[in-house]
Amino acid sequence: MRNFLILISVLFFIIFTSCTENNNKSFSISGKVSNLKENYVVLSLIDDFQNNTSTIIDTLEINKKGEFNSVYFLEPAIYSLNFDNEKTILLAIDKGQHLKIQGSTIENILVKGSVDTDLLNAYEDFRVESLNRLVKSVRNKITASQNTASEQTIAELRELEVENYKKHISELTTFIKEKMGTSIAIYPTSIRWNGEENLPFYKELTNAFEEKHPTIEITKKIKERLQLLEKTSVGSVVSNIKMTDSSGEIIELDSIRKKYTLIDFWASWCPPCRTESSLLNELYANYNSKGFEIYGISLDSKAESWTNALEKDQRIWPNVSTVEGFKTPVSIAYGITALPTNFLIDETGKIIATNVHGKLLKAKIDALFTE
Repeated sequence: MRNFLILISVLFFIIFTSCTENNNKSFSISGKVSNLKENYVVLSLIDDFQNNTSTIIDTLEINKKGEFNSVYFLEPAIYSLNFDNEKTILLAIDKGQHLKIQGSTIENILVKGSVDTDLLNAYEDFRVESLNRLVKSVRNKITASQNTASEQTIAELRELEVENYKKHISELTTFIKEKMGTSIAIYPTSIRWNGEENLPFYKELTNAFEEKHPTIEITKKIKERLQLLEKTSVGSVVSNIKMTDSSGEIIELDSIRKKYTLIDFWASWCPPCRTESSLLNELYANYNSKGFEIYGISLDSKAESWTNALEKDQRIWPNVSTVEGFKTPVSIAYGITALPTNFLIDETGKIIATNVHGKLLKAKIDALFTE
């Protein structure tokens, strides 16, 4: 009898421990959203933010009261819930969290039970506010004065827009540093990691994130993003690029590289890029014969738009494109998420400056050829 009681106790301990471990590794999603057209919502895993890919995980059935409930034994990650194929919300979910979703319609959905989702939403709110205050406000000013301001004034405002975007990225980095710790919500922010001055922090953050989440897939993604930033930072050597120009001829970066070469990512739909054409023309006229080259990479998705811009802006230096927009392989390899973006390299292919524009670019090139 005594041995039987011991056996029962051991079995109870194993079952209890197993349930506790499973609970720690699981998360649940439940809620009630009224007035839905469909009797289900779709849960997806965000596979890759850079390439905007996801995988459907489940369809949660909704009862007549609009209620749904499910438990998942999946690793911490960024997920999305789609309602009626009209509204999608992002969820940053860590293990052991129990998310409760409420809404009288799909337009006023609230999520509780996930501090990581709270942080993701707070970051997004701040990102929009910062972008509007620093960048879109300048764009609006340009639009309002387009027909009355001089070309020089417009050029100065475009330059301010580019500089303010850098400030915007710096503000986002500060928000991450001060508010987000090593939350799962860090992963979506990584697509906007940028700037030489921010690289030491990104390294520190990535190491801390890996220490807390050593085996999950998004740790791998964050490390890949950091490696890409390091590969395109000052001091790194760029690989050769082979792309076709508007006539279909392959132009290799290595074949046209001179003493100093500016790798210029741009597009016809990017107003600051178009405005900077005048400065690039000036620099090219002054220094091409002395060893300055430009390798223009268009992220247009329409060939006609690209070639029309080449002609109108008189971009006579080597220009290439696959007409795939931000899905251009070289764009992905360089981690390009905003335009204009550039890399200044020396004759060996070593990066000596990144994202220098306007007056700063002119001063940099002038200094290099007057040393």
